[in-house]
Amino acid sequence: MSRIIIATDFSPDALHAARYAAHLFGNTDVTYILVHAHFDPGSLVPTIPAYSPELLEAARDGLAASAKEFVEVTGAISVEHQLLLGPLPQALLDLTEERGADAVVVGTKGRSGNGLFGSNTSDIIRTSAVPVITVPARAELAQVRRIILADDREVMDPDKLSMLRLMALRHKAEVLVAHIDSGKPALGTTRERMAVLLPDVPFTVLEPQGTDVVEGLIQAARDNKANMIAVLHRHKGLLSRLLHTSVAKELALDTELPLLVLEQEEG
Repeated sequence: MSRIIIATDFSPDALHAARYAAHLFGNTDVTYILVHAHFDPGSLVPTIPAYSPELLEAARDGLAASAKEFVEVTGAISVEHQLLLGPLPQALLDLTEERGADAVVVGTKGRSGNGLFGSNTSDIIRTSAVPVITVPARAELAQVRRIILADDREVMDPDKLSMLRLMALRHKAEVLVAHIDSGKPALGTTRERMAVLLPDVPFTVLEPQGTDVVEGLIQAARDNKANMIAVLHRHKGLLSRLLHTSVAKELALDTELPLLVLEQEEG
């Protein structure tokens, strides 16, 4: 059974991310764990009482209400909720290891409506040991038919692509392989590599578009009506640009496509 962790701050955008998670993974053979990280700044100041009972109780009530609403709107069968203490990225890292989670789902905007959960989303991606799916507020709950995969033609671990393969097979989606120039010689042809890395998954190799990696990736997604973009964690430069607020706003990534970040050791 899969275990999917969903971060929530009780906002409508967080609920939408939770609904998208249920859309992706379904309601059978999956347990959803809704989590809220309660961080009291007073915990860092010795003279201020940390984690006041009132604030903790309010966080517990908000989390229970969010879990109930999630069940009502999705029909999810196996749903848990857990209140975590401390900063969200570290709390999620600890929980994924403790529960053996398969993925983390997080919205791209927090309660304030600003940024990618503030700086939390980029920190979650940077530290996570499992795939992270970021869900924009306007991501459509439509069938996932095409997934863009940014490929730098370096060594990929097939196990690290298992979440992408799961998404593609579950939704009968095609993977569109977009070339990212790593500056290194290609290790065989892209078709040969992908046939081994993504068995039983239909894929198409796209020709590079333009000279800017991010713009080319987004344009390829738009031109091919993709429903999701997948990147490897090792694409540090690409990820930093995709997650930078100004670039995301310029390219409308934060209003359109979910991003699947696959944990990957350096090649």
